[in-house]
Amino acid sequence: MNVSGFQAGDERVLEGQSAALSLLTSIRAVTTILDRIYLAMGYTCGGVFLLLSFFITYQVIARKLHLFDIMAPGMDQISGYALGFAATWAFSYALRTGSHVRIDVLLPLMPRPLRFLADLLALAAIGFFASVAAWRLWVMVLKSYELGATTNTYPLTPLWIPQTFVAIGFSMLGFTALQMIVTGLAEAFLPRMHLMMGGTEIHRVVSPEAGAAGDPASDG
Repeated sequence: MNVSGFQAGDERVLEGQSAALSLLTSIRAVTTILDRIYLAMGYTCGGVFLLLSFFITYQVIARKLHLFDIMAPGMDQISGYALGFAATWAFSYALRTGSHVRIDVLLPLMPRPLRFLADLLALAAIGFFASVAAWRLWVMVLKSYELGATTNTYPLTPLWIPQTFVAIGFSMLGFTALQMIVTGLAEAFLPRMHLMMGGTEIHRVVSPEAGAAGDPASDG
């Protein structure tokens, strides 16, 4: 979501001191930490999918060669757990990087303020859906734990364990949507508040070829 209000090649640099700039700096620092967490979750899910592909390949080859004595029992069930874990824990990384499927038919035709509002509404919808799903999943986790429910097949896994991983994935998705809304609003309004409090800003044109900032384009 582009919330800066400038072209992709422009870099806004805020100067001076103000409460708004301090708050914006803190939000950016927290966002950087969270982005690293999302990235770690994404790599973890990718690793799980990779390991899962190896195990499935091994099972197929062992079944084809009739090597039943070295086949891993309960692999189908474990594969389901891995799929549920990796798919849901990757939600946050996919949302943060814009990897979800988006149908941008009308969005490019909208003016910038309307696009910004549409992005916020989309994030709010995702956050609402994820929050409802996470709430119901946590209720299910508690019920499964209280009942001591387990799977009917080997390895008789307590159901609350895989359910917990899925619930965490949806909880993180709702949190990520909320964090992106807060970050978007902060990037849109806090620089203006900084200017109202006596701060200044400059715009540097970033050269795509050099990958570095050029001379300031204008002063705030």
